[in-house]
Amino acid sequence: MKTRKLLAPAILPNITAVSLSALLLAGCTAPVASPPRDSSPTTSATMTQQPSPTSTAPSPSATTALPTSSERAAPASWPEVVAEVQSGVGQLSVTGCAVNSTGTGFLVAPDLVVTAAHVVDDAAAISIDFGGTSVGGEILGFNELADLALVRLESKAAGHQFQFQSSEPPIGTEVAALGFPQRESLTLTRGVVSGLNRDINFGSGVIGNMLQTDTAINPGNSGGPLLNLEGKVTGVVSATRKDSEGMAYAVTAPRVTEAVSEWQKRGVPMAPVDCGEAPAPNSGIFPMKVSSNHDQANNIGQALLLHGQGINRGAYSAAFKQFTPELGASFGGEAKWSEGLGSSYWTKLEVVNVTGAGDSLEANVLLQTRQDAGHGVDGQTCSNWRITYTIVWDGAAWRIAGTSLPHGKPQPCN
Repeated sequence: MKTRKLLAPAILPNITAVSLSALLLAGCTAPVASPPRDSSPTTSATMTQQPSPTSTAPSPSATTALPTSSERAAPASWPEVVAEVQSGVGQLSVTGCAVNSTGTGFLVAPDLVVTAAHVVDDAAAISIDFGGTSVGGEILGFNELADLALVRLESKAAGHQFQFQSSEPPIGTEVAALGFPQRESLTLTRGVVSGLNRDINFGSGVIGNMLQTDTAINPGNSGGPLLNLEGKVTGVVSATRKDSEGMAYAVTAPRVTEAVSEWQKRGVPMAPVDCGEAPAPNSGIFPMKVSSNHDQANNIGQALLLHGQGINRGAYSAAFKQFTPELGASFGGEAKWSEGLGSSYWTKLEVVNVTGAGDSLEANVLLQTRQDAGHGVDGQTCSNWRITYTIVWDGAAWRIAGTSLPHGKPQPCN
C-alpha cells in the first residue's frame, strides 16, 4: 500500500497529523442505487435495493431445521405478530466500491440471515444491525435469478428465528411486509396476496412463480419477510412495478425454504468484492453501537457505519458520497480527500448522543481508529476520538455536513 499522510475520522483542517475521514451510511448517506436491471419481455419490475468485531465465523448451522409449522399458538393480530418477531429482523448496511445501500434481512438460525440477492450484490462489506448493535456477515448462498441470498453472521444473534409457510397462500390472504423502507426505522405495511405464479424479468433473466401483493413496498424493504397473521414467512420481498402502484413481488416461501436448506448443506462463502488498497485487515467490519434514544439515532449510526466500511475497504468513492456536496468540495474532491486518509481505518464506533430536530442534527460519537505511527496524531497507532458530526437530511439520506473536536485531539488507546 502506498504511503499517505494521515487522515483520521472526519477531516479537521486544524489537526496536524490527521484529517478525519468522514464516513456514512446504511440508511444513511449516499443515494440508494437502483440495480442495473432493465425490464424486458415479461412483467417489468424495479428492485427495491438500498443496501463487529472480527471473530471466527461459526460454521453454517449445518442442517439447522427450517420448520414449516409452529408449535406455539399463532398470534391473533398484527401488533402481536410484530411484538413476537421484530427482534429477528435486521437492517443491512452494504458497502460497494462506488455506492452504499441498505436493505432488510431476517434470521432463520442464530448465525444465518435471509435477504434478497440484489441487496448484497457486489458487496465489499456487509453488516447487519439488530436493535442498535451491528454484526458483520459474509454471503454463504447467492442466486441472482431467484433474487435470494443467505448471509452468515460473524457472531450469533439472539433474535427471533423465522419459520416458513409450507405452501403458497391463496389470493386474498392478508399479509404484511416488515422492514426498513426509505432508511426509516422498522416499519409494517399491510396488504393482501393479489396474485400467484407471476413471471418477473429484472433484465438478467426471468424469475418465475413469484407472489404478487398490493402491500406498500419501498427501497429498503428488499430482502425483508412478507408475513401472514401466524407470523410465518410467506415470501421474501423482492421488487415493485415501475409503471403501476399496488403491484409488488416476493419470492415464495417454498422456494426460499428449498434454497436455504441447500445452502446450509453445501454453501460456499463468497469473497467480498475487492475495491483496491483496503487499509483495514480482513473484512474491514467493525462493531457499531447506538446508545442514544433519539428517533433518528439508529439511522445516523447506519450512515456513519457505511462511511467507515467504505474507508476500511478502500471503497473511497462510496465513502465520499456520504458527504454533502459542499463538504466534499471543501476537501478538494474525492482524490485529494482519499489521499489524506493514509493508513487510517476504523475499528470501533459508538453513537453516544444525537441532538436536534428536523433536517439538521448533531451526533456525538466515540470513534477508534488504527494507523501507522507516521499517519497518527503524535505518532499514535491507535487513537480514541470524541467527534461531533453535523448530519443533514437531503431528502433521501442523512449526509455528513461537518465535524468538530470539542474535546480536542484524540487520545492514544490504553
